Amino acid sequence: MWFTNLSKIDCHLTDKHGNILNPYNPMAISYSDVTRFLKTRSKRIRLPSGKYVRANQFVVYIQGYISLFVEDNRISNPIPFRIYKSFYLCVPKRTDLSFKTCYFNCGTKVISNENDLLNLSIKINIGSMAQPKTQPKTFCQRYFTTEINITYRESLLRTEVYQYNTLYEEDKKEYTNEDEIPEYGNRGILDPEMVSFFNLYINGVVQPRENYDIEQGKLTLNIVDAPVENAPILIRFVTFRDSSGDIYPAEIYYYNTISDGIKNEYIDEDKIGDTGIIDPEEVSFVNLYVNDVLQPEVNYTVQKGLLSFQTSDIPPKDVPITLEFIKIRRPNGQLVKAKTYTFNALAHESNIYTNQDELIIYGDQGILDPKYTSYNNLFINAVLQPFVNYSVEKGLLTLNTDDLPLKDSPVSLQFISITSLY
Repeated sequence: MWFTNLSKIDCHLTDKHGNILNPYNPMAISYSDVTRFLKTRSKRIRLPSGKYVRANQFVVYIQGYISLFVEDNRISNPIPFRIYKSFYLCVPKRTDLSFKTCYFNCGTKVISNENDLLNLSIKINIGSMAQPKTQPKTFCQRYFTTEINITYRESLLRTEVYQYNTLYEEDKKEYTNEDEIPEYGNRGILDPEMVSFFNLYINGVVQPRENYDIEQGKLTLNIVDAPVENAPILIRFVTFRDSSGDIYPAEIYYYNTISDGIKNEYIDEDKIGDTGIIDPEEVSFVNLYVNDVLQPEVNYTVQKGLLSFQTSDIPPKDVPITLEFIKIRRPNGQLVKAKTYTFNALAHESNIYTNQDELIIYGDQGILDPKYTSYNNLFINAVLQPFVNYSVEKGLLTLNTDDLPLKDSPVSLQFISITSLY
């Protein structure tokens, strides 16, 4: 789970946009008298004076929204609640009633937290007052309580990933759908306006945005230093959608620098380009590439304006260092947080990798179950692999190629998880 303390999950009454409401303000909770549409009953009740009167049954439709919060941060979409409540009141059946909220409480309880997916029980208690709009209120008002129970289970965002693959040709700057290698895919270069984000890799190196332009069906390279002939060109398109099918937009920023072979800390003043080191709390997730190899998270820490290596081995002199910051937002602009984990191994003379092959100095969670992650990236010797080249099951990575990677080259299987809460 994303939280260090699950007891800090609170729920509040909100509007449909997730803004916190005072439950005692009129219209914060909606009350609709639906008695006229139903067949109701009546019964005799005794007033405090001892007199018996006829009371009629009324039915009110109560509805509103609650949202989950950790401290001041909303972590869920607004969750609707709706319930019909029956009560008796000693007024004529067709009396117009007014309602007000006298008490409101919302609490949460963790049912389970398996596979990093939270299962919550939410209990809402509402105390309400019903009374005639025009008649004298004495003995003609009724206080009633309503309990609403909601089981809320977070789920992974719907994620679509597609990778366009081609090979570099000498002096060629433009690539189209016709250049795609058909054994790896046949959808061509997708419309960048219809995906959350995309990355371009040339010969395994993630490219800064100024190095290329993309439009539907066309990639234009703006690079000065040409790669070697037949170097792989890969465009990874990633699209996140909510339950309504709306696309979550995303932005990517790169901090680039060059290792001096001496220091283990880099700051904004070391940057090459315009982007400094962004506060990781303000992005969805961060990737670090050193000499184009994705780094295990235990190898470094990132703070605003500061990258610190946690290893005794300093990056060699003159190798590129790239921090990739990815910001994913809901359609309403709210930042979405993601969780990543990378299984690291060294290539061997087999196409099968299991949890036993993991380099435990970098992690010990093994190969995660892809059913409980949003998507994954496989890098072999720093090159992002097409999906047809491999398959993943819990505890098992299988390479579906005849050519095995060079022995002892790095194998990095990165899992990215984004849930409905974030």
